[in-house]
Amino acid sequence: MKKNILVLALYFGCIISAFAQMNILFIESDDQSNQVVGAYGNSAMVTPNIDKLAHEGASFTAAYNMGCWSPAVCIPSRTMLMYGKYLWQSQQINKKNAPKSLPEKLHDNGYYTFITGKWHAMGKSVKTIFDETGSIQPGQLKTYNSPAGHITDITGKEAVNFLKNYNNSKPFFAYVAFNAPHVPRQTSQNYYDLYPAKDMILPPSVVDNTPLNKNVKYQYAPDPLRSKTMQQRVQQNNAMVTHMDARIGDIIQTLKNKGLYDNTIIVFTSDHGINFGENGVAGKVCLYEPSVTAPLIIKAPAAVPNSKISERVYLQDIAPTLFDLLKLETNEPTDFQSLEPLLSKKGHARSSIYLAMFDDQRGVISEDKKLIVYPKTGDLELYDLKNDPWETKNLINKKSLRPTISKLLKDLKTWQLKTADKTDLTATYNKYI
Repeated sequence: MKKNILVLALYFGCIISAFAQMNILFIESDDQSNQVVGAYGNSAMVTPNIDKLAHEGASFTAAYNMGCWSPAVCIPSRTMLMYGKYLWQSQQINKKNAPKSLPEKLHDNGYYTFITGKWHAMGKSVKTIFDETGSIQPGQLKTYNSPAGHITDITGKEAVNFLKNYNNSKPFFAYVAFNAPHVPRQTSQNYYDLYPAKDMILPPSVVDNTPLNKNVKYQYAPDPLRSKTMQQRVQQNNAMVTHMDARIGDIIQTLKNKGLYDNTIIVFTSDHGINFGENGVAGKVCLYEPSVTAPLIIKAPAAVPNSKISERVYLQDIAPTLFDLLKLETNEPTDFQSLEPLLSKKGHARSSIYLAMFDDQRGVISEDKKLIVYPKTGDLELYDLKNDPWETKNLINKKSLRPTISKLLKDLKTWQLKTADKTDLTATYNKYI
């Protein structure tokens, strides 16, 4: 009798355990900086649904994309996310040598995987690594206004329909990848009306009629930069995000209607940010904060509601974080680190952050000091991010900071070895170390 009771207990325990395994809703936007989220401090932004996620979860306010080898910065960012390899190792990934991707690893752990929206990662084709696919959008749209409707609405609707109709016994991983607010920034007039261009306040690092930054390639504006042009782009960008936020609201409401909201980990992030004139840059192929950081919000039982985590992390750290939060296992190694110790306040982030764009920009951040090196010109920039978050004062010639520069360069040298970065910085190292 006792044996039968034990068997029944184990049986029902397994059922309850399987039922209790949390679902994952992973929402990713494109080209969205921290400036375009109300909960990140921009009171002019109308993002009630993203803000509600931030209120119910933890927001990482200094989450970085490591860099790029392509002017389409989203490709390296998403490749690193999907395969868990640092920048230069990710550059080598192709269809033949690609390791197991995030959705494949989740599939191996009993998840049913789904994607709708943008796919712009190297390696395997999207249809081979997800169990189910909706409409797959390219990295660069010619227009958002398709015969079937606005692409933002299509992506949101397909996510809603997937959740409405989901009746699989497995937990799901739903990857909802919006193209917004990437160009072309097209939406309906009611969203533009929320942000009159003339009222758009630009950061102090945007100076009217300033020459384009000569150390940064792939600039997408006339030279010199005009504030009026940047205000118009900010208007369009903000409008696109508010449109997307409305569709995110639809998705979250569907989770609630299905009774799945409390049993779903929700991640909201972007692949990187973008500069609208800051430091003389109109684009995203630079190492300034608006471009290399992006929002990262996690709503999960382990996340303290309405908490802000300012330690510097990588956006791609979210993948091993999910495995830790869900207590899942994988034999596939990752270069990135779980954020669970930060969520539970039991650990700390890396001592430094490494940044790289092509072979012409390198950066490192430690203890709120940020060093940018331009190997081809020999120029260096040093910023105190705590006291000068908009990077308006280059401190590189301040003699008292020479030891700081030396330490940062030693950190950068260590990162070069760790990431197999072959860019030659010998001249700079010899000068300061």
